[in-house]
Amino acid sequence: MPNSAVIFAKRSLILSKIYSAVGIFFAAFGVFVSIAFILAGQSVPVAYFLFPAAFMAFGMLMFSTSVILLYVYDKNNGVLEYLLSLGWSQSDIFKCYLKSALLISLTLFTAEFTANVVAIVITGALQGLVTLAFTAMLGFSAISLITIAMMAFSSLQKQRVGANSPLALTIGVPIIIPTFYIPFFLPLYVAILVELFIVALAGGLSIVLLILSSRLIRREKMLP
Repeated sequence: MPNSAVIFAKRSLILSKIYSAVGIFFAAFGVFVSIAFILAGQSVPVAYFLFPAAFMAFGMLMFSTSVILLYVYDKNNGVLEYLLSLGWSQSDIFKCYLKSALLISLTLFTAEFTANVVAIVITGALQGLVTLAFTAMLGFSAISLITIAMMAFSSLQKQRVGANSPLALTIGVPIIIPTFYIPFFLPLYVAILVELFIVALAGGLSIVLLILSSRLIRREKMLP
């Protein structure tokens, strides 16, 4: 199990390159806007530095969506049945695929982090750290919630179905979409508190779902 997350992460990237490309696009756009704000320095309100964080977090989310596709693929082709036969619990399976999603998103965040830090070091504009902090918190919490929720949804389906990407995006809308406009309509501290609430809500729900996974999802639901 220790290396399974890495193996699943590699398999998911091979399985679907479209989501990876879309994720890189949004991440690159977010980095571009963030660096532009950093270079502008004091002329940009600090609250606006929350704006590119939403794009970079959304890019991380799309980049990790391939893990959901892999979960459905493995469920339909008996891989989950094989893992259960090895003694894995439902929670073990959920944790492994979740780790894969977080690992994949971490690689993209590392690139976002590096680009922003270089700009911050050059300009000395520490406001860019706000972007990085909220990108990490929002991105990883949203990825955790949507990944676990979609795996649970797929496991509860009676028919052999796909990952249902529209539903995954619907779950993501109330989590990430508000962060696109909050910085422009609310004072800095209020905007920060609202975004922290969204992060805490997404993170809390993902933890609850993960803890309850063994009770909510019966073993036979993971069979093809």
